[in-house]
Amino acid sequence: MPSDLHDPDIRPLWQSLADRLAQGDAPETIKTVTVPLTRPARARIAGWLAHTTPQGRRRPLRTRDSGTTIPVPRLLTALGHTHHDLRNLIEAAGLQIPDTASTRTAARRLRTEIDSHAAHALPDAPLLNERLRSYGISEDTLEKRRFLIDALARAHAVLPLPRRLSLARLAHHCAADPHYFDLNDNGRGALLVLLARDLLNAEQPDTPAGDRGLLARLGIVADRLSQTVLLFNVQATGDGPSDRALNLAYKDRRPVHLTLHDLTAHPPTLQAGQRLLVVENVSLIDEALERGVTRPLACTRGTLSAVDHTLLALARDAGLALEYAGDHDPWGHAIAATVHDRYRATLVAMDDAAHRSAADSEPDWSRLPRAGRETNDHEPPRDRSGVEGRIYQENSAIIDMLLGASRSDPLRPDTSPAASSAQSHTGPWPPSPHDSVHMPSR
Repeated sequence: MPSDLHDPDIRPLWQSLADRLAQGDAPETIKTVTVPLTRPARARIAGWLAHTTPQGRRRPLRTRDSGTTIPVPRLLTALGHTHHDLRNLIEAAGLQIPDTASTRTAARRLRTEIDSHAAHALPDAPLLNERLRSYGISEDTLEKRRFLIDALARAHAVLPLPRRLSLARLAHHCAADPHYFDLNDNGRGALLVLLARDLLNAEQPDTPAGDRGLLARLGIVADRLSQTVLLFNVQATGDGPSDRALNLAYKDRRPVHLTLHDLTAHPPTLQAGQRLLVVENVSLIDEALERGVTRPLACTRGTLSAVDHTLLALARDAGLALEYAGDHDPWGHAIAATVHDRYRATLVAMDDAAHRSAADSEPDWSRLPRAGRETNDHEPPRDRSGVEGRIYQENSAIIDMLLGASRSDPLRPDTSPAASSAQSHTGPWPPSPHDSVHMPSR
């Protein structure tokens, strides 16, 4: 038996064999291992293996990009051992083989225990149980998983509700935490939706509004007052509360917020034939107010939440001509594509020509390196048009495309500060003396 088992060049071989044993492979089943080896290591191992060939001739080892393949039975024979000695041989080379058998046994026990608990607590929820079984489990997560299953079981016990109840109150009842089932990225809200699918034998919702609609069928109301959509110059023809709110705001020429509750409990009948421009940023509604814009507008606030999907569906079904405009970045274009595909909206000021025109209107200093300026870690370096940087809707060229040019815009290149201060404005501008803005003296 060679005396150089501790050679560092050979260590990757022993480590590879140790890993195989740690994975649960029986020594007699390990026929080959492929491992990256140095040239001296390959020469040394080939010398060992030569003892197993006639006249001690060396047979070249097969080496590829993934490493050198070592025939394990021949190696053991050359070293004067059998597969029964493999563990001792590896330990003699200075490596420890963790006892993973007991770990795997414990994991199987935990999995069996938690799956059995879920099946007993949620007997008629196959989709939910399937999702729970897909999650990993360990001693560290066992209690949290058991608590989650019990919270879902408490929800199951009271569903469907005899009257509507907020999601926060249900979550507090089930988990002593009003945010436990929030419909966000924590995943627990999605599990509650899965439970609703099981109880109602329903299809998978494909929008946030669909998730909330499914829960509402069981009496759970989520975000119906906190989620709002902003509308301006939109008319309705019905006589419900939401219709009256829209028409009064239209008469007064002011924006109005409608909640998800307004749009679902009292959906307005939107006047057909309107051309509704939906924008991403609320600053566009602000600018429309200052410019005296009279066309119908709505704002999604840079996302498509349940209330936005609900409004867009109402507008589409009422026969409104929908237009959509967002920021020029991957997220803005992704949202625009969804609005176009699902609600048949026409995209405006979002093509490559608009992007390039807006980029050309940006000041020269905005093209300088970003050192010393705050940056958005998520800002993409280039948009799909190839123009560097993101283009926001607040870009003057984009605003003019969407709302029409304004000679009173104080940021027009041909408008001096003195001239802009003399412009007449509607609304609360100019400010009162108490709110006056004084230019610093030079």
